[in-house]
Amino acid sequence: MATATAEVPTETQTLVHYEVQDGVAIFTLDDPPANTYTHEMMVQIDAAILRARFDPSVDVIVIVGKGEKFFCAGANINMLQQADPTWKYYFCLHANETLLRLEHTPKLVIAALNGHTVGGGLEIAMAA
Repeated sequence: MATATAEVPTETQTLVHYEVQDGVAIFTLDDPPANTYTHEMMVQIDAAILRARFDPSVDVIVIVGKGEKFFCAGANINMLQQADPTWKYYFCLHANETLLRLEHTPKLVIAALNGHTVGGGLEIAMAA
């Protein structure tokens, strides 16, 4: 059983853990307590999608939330409250582009909803 593990890094913290096991790339959303997404998380999701796309050993992508209570509760409201309208526009544009990339990825994508899935978390699940 082949296993490879790596993180998609940012300057602050790893919000999306990337692991490959037996042809399955596992993306774990990790921003407790509700795995809400920020721009940094979307950048890491986007990078993980591209990494899995270009890996010939990956046939399936599984997205899961860390913990037992939330898969993903959508966008981080605190982040959005602090952002100006122009930044929000580009954040939403990038999030939509990332989810479109996920939707059009030629690998099988599964959202393993291991907890509450609300707001933009449902968008991630539907893109899978």
